[in-house]
Amino acid sequence: MNLQDLKWGSFGVVHFISLMCAVAMCVGIYFLLKNRSERTQTIVLFILSLFGMASVLYDFFYWGSTSSYLIYLPLHLCSYNQLLMPVLVLSKNRMLGNLLPLFAVGAGIALIFNSIQADYAIFSWVFWLYYLSHTFGAAIPFLMYALKLVKPGTKYILPAVGITMLLYTVAHVFNLIINDYFIVNDIRDYLGEVYSVNYMFSIHPQGNPLLSFFYSIIPYPYFYMLMAVPIATAYFALINIKEIIASIKSRIGKKKEAE
Repeated sequence: MNLQDLKWGSFGVVHFISLMCAVAMCVGIYFLLKNRSERTQTIVLFILSLFGMASVLYDFFYWGSTSSYLIYLPLHLCSYNQLLMPVLVLSKNRMLGNLLPLFAVGAGIALIFNSIQADYAIFSWVFWLYYLSHTFGAAIPFLMYALKLVKPGTKYILPAVGITMLLYTVAHVFNLIINDYFIVNDIRDYLGEVYSVNYMFSIHPQGNPLLSFFYSIIPYPYFYMLMAVPIATAYFALINIKEIIASIKSRIGKKKEAE
């Protein structure tokens, strides 16, 4: 077999190795930056964050020009993450710092459940752009936590969940408008099928096992994703577990003093 034709695959040996390499690479970056100055940490993370920006722009301008630009709008969770990541790294804004860890989950899930990209040749630059942009997109928010460039905070949990649901609703509205436009104007792909979009998977799970589970319980477009809200809230609570425990201990202590 010609190595140039080796495919990424989905849940095969090559895919598994790539995931392990992604984890090792991110751990290595942490130890590389751990004892560096904040300026050096910021510069390195900013450069790495540009892979995401490049990926979004490539998808829109290149792939969009081959089909329809409407199919490659940056309305997926990982796209929001990739566009906002350079802003987070430079500004160290706490709201973004507590919002993007949720968006980063989308990048991580895209690496694990990669059925759409499974046919990418691993020696192609298209694969590496996708792989590195999603790896760094998943890792940078947590690297910023670990390097103490941004601090988590419980007061950001509900706003972060609310903002995410707002963006999800916006994506769903775009899905409805764009899909109706494709149908009304009979715009088809090279296979003769009418184009459709499914930003943030609000229309259907598109083969994602976790989202398919949600859909099996609530089999309605848009609404099935509401099952992710308590999970997202619990996820943020886990990130902020130290602050939550400290707050509980403080309240117990004050209560004892009052007695």
